[in-house]
Amino acid sequence: MKCTRTVIGAVGAMLLTASCGGIDVAGIQGSGGTAPAAAVGPITGFGSIFVNAVEYTTSNAQILIDHQAGTEAQLRAGQVVTVKGSVNADGVTGTATEVSFDGEVQGPVTQIDPAGNTLVVLGQTVQITGSTLFDETLKPADLSSLQTGSFIEVSGFADAAGQIVASRVDLKPAGSNLQVKGAVGSLNTTAQTFRINTLTVDYSKSAATPALANGTAVEVQGAVLASSGALTATHIELLKAIDTKINEHLDIDGVINSFTSNMNFAVQGQSVITDANTQFVLHGLTLGINVEVDVQGAVNAAGTLVARKVEAKPKSLSLVRGLVDSVTAASNTVSVLGVAITTSTSTELNDKSSQHVKLFRLTDLRVGDYVEVHGTEGQAGTLSAATLERDNNENRSYLQGTAANVASPILTVLGVTVTTNAQTNFQGPGGTASGAAMFFSQAANHVVRVRGSFSGGVLTADQARIEQ
Repeated sequence: MKCTRTVIGAVGAMLLTASCGGIDVAGIQGSGGTAPAAAVGPITGFGSIFVNAVEYTTSNAQILIDHQAGTEAQLRAGQVVTVKGSVNADGVTGTATEVSFDGEVQGPVTQIDPAGNTLVVLGQTVQITGSTLFDETLKPADLSSLQTGSFIEVSGFADAAGQIVASRVDLKPAGSNLQVKGAVGSLNTTAQTFRINTLTVDYSKSAATPALANGTAVEVQGAVLASSGALTATHIELLKAIDTKINEHLDIDGVINSFTSNMNFAVQGQSVITDANTQFVLHGLTLGINVEVDVQGAVNAAGTLVARKVEAKPKSLSLVRGLVDSVTAASNTVSVLGVAITTSTSTELNDKSSQHVKLFRLTDLRVGDYVEVHGTEGQAGTLSAATLERDNNENRSYLQGTAANVASPILTVLGVTVTTNAQTNFQGPGGTASGAAMFFSQAANHVVRVRGSFSGGVLTADQARIEQ
């Protein structure tokens, strides 16, 4: 007996369907042996493959990339994948039989909003966050490395408004296939068109068109955009589903796009309920719309995921970029610019340096390496890492976090003393010009980003900006 569930990334509004008997995965840890498993989430590391804090051996796994046979070497950290296989009794290792990746949208960038940190591809708004990883050839690793016309593939999840929250952005060769996933809207069977968010799709020339209805989750492929901006579809298919068996462990990482209460909500369209046995790990957050969570549990006969654990994933508003002071792989800790950084199996590790280590791990990191770390600020001078990327050295260092001890010309960011001077360029929210007096009058308890030279435990800023 099997449950059939629709796997969704950007199709956050689509409900997953299920039909099966009850599934019970309570207590996989310590149960002995292995249990069938399925997981949806971003790749956080390699050397097998890490997804949702589980290391899956992939030596005998089938790898599918955009529906085609591929290899693990083609996968990248930050890409949202679906893993089928089994989880061992320890709950942190397993074996994959299949790993599949399929981007949410692929096409040319048509709009960029630096202030809002968003871009538009094929009518889909993409939100860039501190945890978004970028193609290794894009420098700097942020929105400023893209321009209108850049051809990209985006992997991520949809929020309640239908925007794609990007986990990774990759460059693609100009002229690559156009691709978009989403829910059919404004279906016109006479004109043979429908819309996915603001994109019009013309399916009159599609070689394969399944039965369509408003609300149907589809993937559309095409080669050209009409002068009107409509995508001329060459192929349309219903969003692929995964089969799960009774007693299969299900682990979904995504954002909450429907919320009634802590006991009843939906993650990427999957209905979730909790009970007295559910473990909540909220890290100080309150569950609600657009909060990212990792939910583990089992789907019952009604198609609802009964959560064994719900862990909230704080937004990565803080960063440190500079030279590594020390590495202690045994305790999963790193120090950069004096900031104590803790990593975990959920930390996405990536190597953008000239060394290009694909199976990049903390044991590959050395004192003096140049890294950028995004994460959540803890006590002063500490950071819980969501992403850690090694890059080629540069002569500037960066800090971003809540400004403390603000007293012109000095402030503290992530526990590091920052000093400013007459050469410092001050900016207000959104990059607006600001003088020192205005900056220091507004900075306290706001997230600020500073850039400059680091020496003797002090960062001397050539730029200081209040973030929106």
